[in-house]
Amino acid sequence: MLTAVQALLFLSVWFAYGLTINSGNLTAFGLQQAGVEAYVERHHFYLEGSRVEQLKVQPVVDAFLYNGHIYPAKQPGQFMAGAVAYAPLHLLGLSYSNHYLLTAALVTFLTASLLVALGALAVFRCVLLLQPSNKLFWPVMVTLVYAFATTVFPYSGIAWHDSLATSYLILSFYVFLESTRARSERRRRTLMILGGLFLGLTITTSMLPFLLVVVLSVYYISSQPLRVFAFCVVGFLIGLLPLLLYNQICFGNPFLLPNVAGDYRDTFFHFSGENFVQKLRFYLHMLTIYVPVFWAGVVGLALFPRWLRREQVAILLLLLASFVYILNIEATGTCQYGPRYLLPAMPFACLGLVGFGFLAPKWQRKIIPFVVLVALVSFIINFIGALHGSMLCDFPHFAADLYVSQMLNGQLRAYPLAPWLLGPFMISIGFLVWTIFKSQRTSIGFPMVPAEKSFD
Repeated sequence: MLTAVQALLFLSVWFAYGLTINSGNLTAFGLQQAGVEAYVERHHFYLEGSRVEQLKVQPVVDAFLYNGHIYPAKQPGQFMAGAVAYAPLHLLGLSYSNHYLLTAALVTFLTASLLVALGALAVFRCVLLLQPSNKLFWPVMVTLVYAFATTVFPYSGIAWHDSLATSYLILSFYVFLESTRARSERRRRTLMILGGLFLGLTITTSMLPFLLVVVLSVYYISSQPLRVFAFCVVGFLIGLLPLLLYNQICFGNPFLLPNVAGDYRDTFFHFSGENFVQKLRFYLHMLTIYVPVFWAGVVGLALFPRWLRREQVAILLLLLASFVYILNIEATGTCQYGPRYLLPAMPFACLGLVGFGFLAPKWQRKIIPFVVLVALVSFIINFIGALHGSMLCDFPHFAADLYVSQMLNGQLRAYPLAPWLLGPFMISIGFLVWTIFKSQRTSIGFPMVPAEKSFD
């Protein structure tokens, strides 16, 4: 029963993401596709040479000139993942030059949408390990909140480095939680290699969550014997190797990162009291108007019981690490829908919602409806962004009402994968609801904290 729920939940989330992949994002975020085309069709890492109008890149904003070539000011992981998806599509006859929207949509569906859906499944598994009962309510509810009521939703339809890195990060966190419950050292070693691999891929894909990787590494090493943690280091180096090779080939130094090679100083960490206060106000505002459920997760985190103190502290430090970096750089993410730089914090804030499950039933009946209401508001806001696009340069103003007005006035997007995915989505969501309804009165057979341990 549990396996069926997980499979159907993953498919439902993945198909939903595919349905909302839209022409607005596919056109506006051409840089994300330009690197993929260069890797597969011209077999090099620089961007110039495309014949596709949407993929012609100039050395401005997110691209720079280095030794006579144009490179993206991004970590290469997103382009490498896209190339893995595009290579077989290209062999089958699809190309950006002949079918741009369909090809770009499929590459996105097979990279960002797929990995974000896997990240949602990792959230589900984390809740199974943290929740106070062995019912499906909390795992399903928290997963749906993360998948559809946070900034992750608008960015699930873009082959975006930060959403990919966020998925690797939560996958690593889940694998580690699983390793702490593994009975054999052999299994723990295998899981630690996998967890380290996801951490390495996180850095290969985005430097935004660098401090979160540091926090998780400290968390891992403090919770495992060194002989086991050594396997995490091995996995980390494997995941980091593509970045080191890329830097060496492109910039002649394995440790010279793209944003440093391009001298993007607005992304360099530095402390300024004035900048700190300005950014703090900015992100508090953006979170409140775009992801109000984030604050519910923070409150829920405070309700974790004593026996989850290690996980509670780790999640709190991960949230703080997200803020430490973005409050001490000049950049704010430029054109965006919602607080894009806080993408890596979203899964961990959502895990905090589990804390409400530790309240006594009489308090849950009073508080959970309010949490659900806040989650519904967050869902509506981010659903609008997912439908209409994330390239919003007029920020931090609230854009949901603007988007609704534009859609009502006929400014609609095309959804290239909708004709193929609507049917599978309806089938998967139907079976998911039926499976959950069938299992609502039964245990899901997963080892949990005893349900009677709750706060009175």
